Amino acid sequence: MNSKQLQYFLVTVQKGSIAAAARELDIAQPAISQQLANLEREMGSALFERSFKGVSLTAAGEVFEKHAKKLIEDINAAKMELHQLAANQHGVVRVGMLPSIGNVLSMSLIAMVNEFHPQLKLEISTGPSYAVKEWLKTNQVDIALTYEQEVEPRFMSAYPLIEEFMYLVVGVNEASAYYQLLQNRDTICFWELSQFELLTPGPKDALGRLIEKYEHDTGVALKHDKAYSGQLMTGLRQVIQGEGLMILPSSAMYHLEESKVIKSLKITQPDMKRQVLAATNSNFAMTDAIVKMLSIIQEASSTEQ
Repeated sequence: MNSKQLQYFLVTVQKGSIAAAARELDIAQPAISQQLANLEREMGSALFERSFKGVSLTAAGEVFEKHAKKLIEDINAAKMELHQLAANQHGVVRVGMLPSIGNVLSMSLIAMVNEFHPQLKLEISTGPSYAVKEWLKTNQVDIALTYEQEVEPRFMSAYPLIEEFMYLVVGVNEASAYYQLLQNRDTICFWELSQFELLTPGPKDALGRLIEKYEHDTGVALKHDKAYSGQLMTGLRQVIQGEGLMILPSSAMYHLEESKVIKSLKITQPDMKRQVLAATNSNFAMTDAIVKMLSIIQEASSTEQ
């Protein structure tokens, strides 16, 4: 019996047929049938009742299913512990972050690690806030750089880094007289945002939930009707082309403002802001390398305040 047979068995149970399991696993149906037959032979019992409609578990199969699930969980746990051990021995730390945070912190973080901590190996992955949280939850990263809206205390330990103010972003080449008026201003009240069509992410994203919170707290409903892919760079291209406005922290777009293709207005009354955090998974022990990397991240963040 091996882990491949256990996987084939459990997927077949889930799908209710060998053909469906073959499609799910992208494996030839005869190969799965052979592995299941070998498993039944080794167990000395028929695990499935087979019919033209599919398969169902026998009494022996139901007993075996409980043990198979536990065995797969134990195998995955062992793999995870061995990965953590290897990471601790070699000083590998995996950091997940949002692109906007990466714009500000990644270069200084890489420089500090390379110059002062060569014994550490930094691996950076970027993605949307909900993806970064999932990576942390499933131990695909050791540290997540994210926003307070994404913190789940049941499995996350959080460490404050930076407080970011939010800005309304407008393209400077947009011909609309309405937009041209904005280009001559440095601030805008939150209630004024209701006059414009905005490119905003949905509630799945931390920024989307932040915007919803300010709408709820102020009683001001904003216009979210513009089509938006949820991808930062795509949204910024839409802004530059005059297809809408965005609410963003300066970290997400300062490089474009320096190039004079956009203009940002600080959102006030109330000041719109959010907290950038470093988070670890409290279900896993932190290695010495992770503890050290957290310290480096905090130091790098302090230089960007």
